[in-house]
Amino acid sequence: MNSFISDIESINSKLMLLLSNIQKSSPEDESVDKLVSDLQVSVETRQALLQGLLADKQYADREFLEQQFDFTQTLIKQSNKVMHERQALLQKGNSNKRQINIYKSIDSNR
Repeated sequence: MNSFISDIESINSKLMLLLSNIQKSSPEDESVDKLVSDLQVSVETRQALLQGLLADKQYADREFLEQQFDFTQTLIKQSNKVMHERQALLQKGNSNKRQINIYKSIDSNR
């Protein structure tokens, strides 16, 4: 039982660190792909651990389960925030590339 709890707490810390690292990385950084993959694996691992904890009929620490629910909500909000920030950066980058191509086209026509 304590193993489940310590594993969940460990994975919670890892999830927040991964989100933070993704948020700090530039859009061109290829390491972001690995971070996102690690994030997905960690979320799946956390889900399996929580399901294992919930399957144990003898486990009755409601406070811990409520904390995990709250953490899940925080994780969803933070993930959405990071996703929207990354999308905005990518869109801005694409817009800048289009502008550069337009200037190149104008310059080549002179």
